Amino acid sequence: MVAGEVEPDHVLFAGEDEYGDYDAPASRSTAARPVPDTAPDEAATPPPPNLPASFWDELPELAQIRDAAHSTARSADAVLGAMLARVSAITPPTLRGPSPVGMPSTFDVCVAIVGSTGTGKSSAGDVAAALLPINDAQILEASLGSGEGLEESYFGMVIEPDENGKNQKVKRQVRRAFLATLDEGQALVEMGSRKGSTLLPTIRSAWSGQRLGKQNASGETTRQLAPASYRLALLAGFQTELATALLDDASGGTPQRFVYFAAADPSIPDIAPPWPGPFNIQLPRHQAGEQVDLAGEVTAEIRGRSLARSRGDIVIDTLDSHRDLSRLKIAGLFAVMAGRKNITADDWRRSGDVLDASDRTRQRIVDAAQYRAFASARTRSAGVASQAAYLDDSASERALASMAKAIARHVHKGVCEGACRRRCVSRSTSGKQRQIVTLDEALDVAAARGWIVIEADAITPGAGVP
Repeated sequence: MVAGEVEPDHVLFAGEDEYGDYDAPASRSTAARPVPDTAPDEAATPPPPNLPASFWDELPELAQIRDAAHSTARSADAVLGAMLARVSAITPPTLRGPSPVGMPSTFDVCVAIVGSTGTGKSSAGDVAAALLPINDAQILEASLGSGEGLEESYFGMVIEPDENGKNQKVKRQVRRAFLATLDEGQALVEMGSRKGSTLLPTIRSAWSGQRLGKQNASGETTRQLAPASYRLALLAGFQTELATALLDDASGGTPQRFVYFAAADPSIPDIAPPWPGPFNIQLPRHQAGEQVDLAGEVTAEIRGRSLARSRGDIVIDTLDSHRDLSRLKIAGLFAVMAGRKNITADDWRRSGDVLDASDRTRQRIVDAAQYRAFASARTRSAGVASQAAYLDDSASERALASMAKAIARHVHKGVCEGACRRRCVSRSTSGKQRQIVTLDEALDVAAARGWIVIEADAITPGAGVP
């Protein structure tokens, strides 16, 4: 805890109540979504998920990110997402976000870079690392593990004198930030779904800046992080086709905490622009617990939307339940990137562009899931139809062979005077079989095998016997 900071006993962040209830039913969860009756329109062109070209020209910092991405043939959107995660990691946890409708927000973020195989999801993070190197022993960059491992990332064993002046090992928080990475984001859901796993709840709590960990009797095993004492930035890459599992946790609130960035970028030029060089961010100086200022019109907009939800005037889709808080975090990181402690209306507008692009990228996941569900259902239907057709054919073949043999045996018995007739041989067959195949078909088979001879309406024995 930084000197001068007052630690609240518990912090209820606006993202949990004031910004929306993340435990609402997962109305857009792909698991609950019915399979469409018709195939998605493959010919329809969805809106591009990427940020518009004009976005990158608004600020020198944004142009620098775009040029760095394009110089390495990577998506500007993806590198922006990775950069925002890095800016989050270096922003001191003692700098608090604004509180337009509740307690102060935080700058902890979860970033998802979404694309197909080979679109540079992981390498976008490498570009961002070259743009903004982090050389701080109190900031850890590492792969994400379990929920307990996430908490443990902030701690280390240190030597301290006890009350008798004897040195002892105790566990203390030695890091203020954890930049957690996952090259294959679907592992996040797999790890979180294991029995007894605390990973996803821990991520959700950290995103809101809540107290993490537990107090144990032994000082060596105590692992507890107070609000405003740590920062979490999560950067994960997801294949579009495999990211469905993340959206399926909408009832838990995990996908609502992610901002999604496209790994593909059609605007990458054929000729690479020069590398623009690294960022030079001057973090804003602040007092412990100081809040970032928020433009009055933005406060009014957020409060108005919150009031409308609380009064039941509008209903927010489950996946959008934390949209305003996510947007506020991004706007705040834009301000920090510029060395400011105030979020302007322009920061808010640009963060809206980012969230709009995030929605479009997330919709690509939903569309892919729907198409895969339709294709799977179509394959199953085709399999059932094929099996039914096979069974029908087999039944027909059995009925045809049985009828032909019954006709031939009847004719060879010579029970009829002279020659048999159609009416006569028909009585030798089963009515159930005649519902499957016709008498003419059975007669043709019997004649083709030489069991009977058909001349006009006379049926006589053939050379063969069934």
